[in-house]
Amino acid sequence: MGVSKLDILYRRLLLTKLFIRGWGRPEDLKRLFEFRKMIGNRERCQNLVSSDYPVHIDKAPEGSIIQH
Repeated sequence: MGVSKLDILYRRLLLTKLFIRGWGRPEDLKRLFEFRKMIGNRERCQNLVSSDYPVHIDKAPEGSIIQH
């Protein structure tokens, strides 16, 4: 039997000391899982920000040549 993805995630979080004082309150953990479900749905996620929200890109892609 192999190692589950949850075990791998848990060990990574444990080694980074992200949750060294526990996982937090059950309500907070539930909110995190609900948020994960929400951003996992592309259509629903697109409705979180209006389509006319201003976007500013201040870094040119690597390897591109910008002429002013």
